[in-house]
Order: sequence, then C-alpha cells, then structure tokens
Amino acid sequence: MATFATDLVVKLTKEMGQTAFSAFKSQPKGIQIGIWPSITSAVMLIGIGTFWIVHPAAAEGSFSIPPDSDAAVRFAKILAIFKAVGDALPPIFVLLAISFRQFRLAGYFHLTTLLLVIVVDLFVWGSFVPNAGASDILKHIPFAIPIIIAAYCFLKPNSKTP
Repeated sequence: MATFATDLVVKLTKEMGQTAFSAFKSQPKGIQIGIWPSITSAVMLIGIGTFWIVHPAAAEGSFSIPPDSDAAVRFAKILAIFKAVGDALPPIFVLLAISFRQFRLAGYFHLTTLLLVIVVDLFVWGSFVPNAGASDILKHIPFAIPIIIAAYCFLKPNSKTP
C-alpha cells in the first residue's frame, strides 16, 4: 500500500508538471491542510487492515467465543478478513478522489469512513469485548482526528463569492 501512496504522488506530479511538494503547494490552503490528514489516516487505516490479516486472533469477535475452540479460530480469521477489507478500502477511495482532485468527494468519503469504520468499530468493541471501557473508546480517537480534520477541510464552504 505504501507504493500506492507513492504512485499517487508521482501521478499528481506528472499531471501538474511540478515536483511533488509544489503540486500540493499549488492547491488552496484548505485543500493543502486536508491532503496531509487524508494521507495520514489512509496510512493508519491500511496499517490496521494489514494488522488484522497478520494477527487474526486479535479480532474482537474472537473474545466472545471460548478462545481455545476451533470455532473461535475460524471466526477470528473470517472476521479479520472482513475487518481488513473494511479498514483498507475507504482510504483507497479517498486517495483516488484526491488523485483526481475531487476534494469534496474525498470529504464525503472521509465522513463515510468515520461512520462505517470508526463508529461501527466502537459498537463492535462494545458488543464483543468483555468489560469494554473508556480506554477502548480512546484507542479509536487517533484514527478519527485526521479523518475529521480532512473532512472539514474538504467540505467547508468556499468563502469566495462568484
């Protein structure tokens, strides 16, 4: 996935005929601010999606089944695949929208990611993890902050009047 982000920057650079930094620098200030948290959240979500594939026993659903049973292992592997796809797919759409300079669409993708990935994950933690507490909610905040910042930057109304 790191090559995808690199390819995105190279694509933006070739289209604009500039260096990667100046390609981002030529965007309006709000868009510039939104691009960096978008890339940060994409790296974080793709990383956690990779984690679920590497460590499927860490999936929340495995905690509600006796951990030594074969059913828990199978369920954890299946859940890990769905969690990995669910965590990694939205940032790919965000990066694609940014690469095509569809920043409002990227903002909507960020809102969808916030609702379908972060909020749903909070409900899953509350449902499956025994004795889930405030610390479990706090673990999701680092994922939500860059998504909220990027969505705000991409969706705030433009102050220029035609």
